[in-house]
Amino acid sequence: MNWIGDRIALLAVGVVCASAAWAILYYSGKWFFPAATVIGVLLLYRDNQRLRTLLKGHGIDPKRRLSGD
Repeated sequence: MNWIGDRIALLAVGVVCASAAWAILYYSGKWFFPAATVIGVLLLYRDNQRLRTLLKGHGIDPKRRLSGD
């Protein structure tokens, strides 16, 4: 694909993403930010659990605190 085609495709994807973001914000109204916050906190909790499992799998205690030394 040539560089003109790449740029046109990039612009098209940008327009689609901007349209989707506008539609989500417009139609969810005042509930977007509370819902996004709850989803974000749940995703952070799940990622934390995944990382703790990974640490346990490598024999590291995830509850151990590092000293400030």
